[in-house]
Amino acid sequence: MTRGTKRWIIAAALFALLLIAATFPMRLALALSGASDAGFSARAVRGSVWSSELVDARLGALPLGTLDASLSPLALLSGRTELAFERGDERLGALAGRLHGSDPRGLSEVNGVTSLSGGLGMIPVDTLRFEGATVRFDAAGKCAEAGGRLQLSVAAPIAGLDLSRGLSGPLSCAKGRAQAALASQSGMERLILSFDGSGAWRAEFAINVDDDPAMAAALVALGFRAGQGGFRLATSGRF
Repeated sequence: MTRGTKRWIIAAALFALLLIAATFPMRLALALSGASDAGFSARAVRGSVWSSELVDARLGALPLGTLDASLSPLALLSGRTELAFERGDERLGALAGRLHGSDPRGLSEVNGVTSLSGGLGMIPVDTLRFEGATVRFDAAGKCAEAGGRLQLSVAAPIAGLDLSRGLSGPLSCAKGRAQAALASQSGMERLILSFDGSGAWRAEFAINVDDDPAMAAALVALGFRAGQGGFRLATSGRF
């Protein structure tokens, strides 16, 4: 076999590999990538790994809508899964970020808004807004990296409080869990939300009522308990 023939064979093999990669279905790639282990799913997946549409995508309890998505070729070459996604739905609002199926798994560089199905237990959370949010977990489900900010809005008024502007704060790792320490603009309402890699979450909502008997009674009726510095409501669940 001549040197020229070998070059043609190598070139043909590389072309065949590129052709296979360019047309490889995203549906199969997601099934093999471990994305489902990160809690990601979609009702339908259309297109190749380089350009696809994910219909009615979800991340656990977070409905993401229909996304345009592609896999990072550089991540694939190193055996990792990195899915870039974007939503430009005017009704739902913009949402974009990256999903990591491994090494460590989770989300990074997420910006935009999504709803939260079922809220946070007894806390009627309506929407979540991400600002450069990153949350990633190692193989044991412990927080490996967290950053950016999270803002949540409350769907219904609580005891006459004005929480229309929501509560916001930074994301960080704390004792092996991802944690968002959120506060209202006045600082009188605070919520600590923590969760692990399995999606199990805990939330504690604290409200300072400034010696208002009527508001205190309303909070007790909603399940809050009086404690040092105000009233607290603790709840837990799974995303």
